[in-house]
Amino acid sequence: MAFSNEQLELILDRKQENDENTSGLEALEDDPIPVENIYRNQPLNSNYKNTVEVEAWEELEPMAEGEVRIMTRQFVYVDDIEIEVCTNDNGKHFVRHNVYWWIMHNQKNPSPEYNRIIENTKNSVDRLLTIRWSGYKFRFEMIRFSEDDVEVESILFPLAMFEDLMKDKSRFNSQTLEQILRGEYKSNDYDRGSTKLFVWLQSNSISSLLQTNNNN
Repeated sequence: MAFSNEQLELILDRKQENDENTSGLEALEDDPIPVENIYRNQPLNSNYKNTVEVEAWEELEPMAEGEVRIMTRQFVYVDDIEIEVCTNDNGKHFVRHNVYWWIMHNQKNPSPEYNRIIENTKNSVDRLLTIRWSGYKFRFEMIRFSEDDVEVESILFPLAMFEDLMKDKSRFNSQTLEQILRGEYKSNDYDRGSTKLFVWLQSNSISSLLQTNNNN
């Protein structure tokens, strides 16, 4: 039970009268159970089991005008859906907006102006039930893939953002959504790729399909 300063002073002043009911009541000079910020003070080799490690996410620095970002890429497949994942030299994974538009709208090369790519993508992010991507700087830039020297102009979505966009529940009616979340939804050949990927992402992650330098 917590007391205000005035209440505690009154109780302590009348301590002799209330000894039977408040035996052992006294002010503490030190906190008997100190609470520390375990995320800030946790050592690298800590054995804490009740904490969740969150990988810091950093946005790519913008390239100078006329420069090209060099990346590698690999292709993974989910229920015959091809997903190109790009990797920067810092080991961060991204997906080009072309992949998102192809899966969501069946367009591989949407028009930046006609399709209002940046504006519509910002709106899609704003609909997500997270503030994680709020303020992300969507920008077109030139990208060259080192494996084959293919050069493209595109917007890069962090892989986690791409998954969040693909897991957006707002595009499903309540009945279909309930079936999917209960694991009762039966996929069929007429399902859109976005629906198949949504179902798959309920219990999987694209990152689990990626090859790293250690297992190439």
